[in-house]
Amino acid sequence: MVQLAVCFLIIVLLGIEFCVYGVGFRKIFRVELQGYETAILGFFVYFGMFQIVALPLILLQRPFHELIVLWLVATGAMHVFVALKGRKELGSMTLGIFAGLWRMKGILLAAVILLVAFACWFQGTQQYIGWDTTYYIGTINTTVYTDTMYVYDGNSGVMAKTLELRYALSAFYMHSALLCKLASLSGILIQKYVMGTICILMHGLIVFAMGRRLFPDKEKKALFMTGLVFLMHLGFQTMYTASDFLLIRGYEAKGFCANVVIPAVFYAVVCLWQDKQRREYWVFLFMICFSSVPVSMSSILIVPAMVVVTVLAEWLLDRKWKILWQGFLCAVPNGIYLVAYFLYTQGVKIMIHK
Repeated sequence: MVQLAVCFLIIVLLGIEFCVYGVGFRKIFRVELQGYETAILGFFVYFGMFQIVALPLILLQRPFHELIVLWLVATGAMHVFVALKGRKELGSMTLGIFAGLWRMKGILLAAVILLVAFACWFQGTQQYIGWDTTYYIGTINTTVYTDTMYVYDGNSGVMAKTLELRYALSAFYMHSALLCKLASLSGILIQKYVMGTICILMHGLIVFAMGRRLFPDKEKKALFMTGLVFLMHLGFQTMYTASDFLLIRGYEAKGFCANVVIPAVFYAVVCLWQDKQRREYWVFLFMICFSSVPVSMSSILIVPAMVVVTVLAEWLLDRKWKILWQGFLCAVPNGIYLVAYFLYTQGVKIMIHK
């Protein structure tokens, strides 16, 4: 019971971190977004910043504890910056979200909250253990116990000869290992109860944001849409659907790809279709692309393909070359990862120092 309480506390703290990083990014780059959009942006900024800190250490095969120290320093610096420059904005954003929920009080709001809570409970009670699951959780546990990152095979625990860039190019599971170390919890608890819940909550927030975009000033319709989507997920829980990766395997990186990254890209594209002149939504799309691989390696090709298709469609309507240029910039981060991964598949390896 104590461990579950700690997991709940971590979920709350991560939500706060996403808001802090979202506000910090808004202040630094001077972008104006709605409160719920800031929280979504903060999720991607958080994992993008974690990747910036972690990836060099992973490739250089530095000890895991160095990542913990550097990340705590980076997070502390962001908190100091927001406390000095964005304290009022963070407070007003939080109050604005709660005020909006209060305006939507009633049976509908209660029903949606209960649906989301049930989805979180359902995900936490599932006992799916596949090959991927054992590898990912094994990777987290070996990271904590050996103070190394992607050096030992997650299934066998045997030291590898080379870095497996299929996984090592993303620091997603190193973030889970960091939570395990700081909270003194096992990998299975962090993944199942913390990251699985975060996936569901972020998915719900993005769906709600989509509802607000499709139904301006109609908050109840946005709520109804959110509830309807979760009802559909509960009815389409079959193997290899997005619903399965939300309710059964949401703690895996590919679950985040299917239910957080891809919907967020779609939301950003819809915003751009409605107002492609707004710099904020191009920045929003870029940050989603920038952080897509840090969140999930499954995003490495899917996300740039989505960006290319949607940007080309918009360009065919307006014939403005600026649209193509901005879309190209958004796809650059994934392109860099694609080149690195292609070289890896062609035999360019990073040997592990014994």
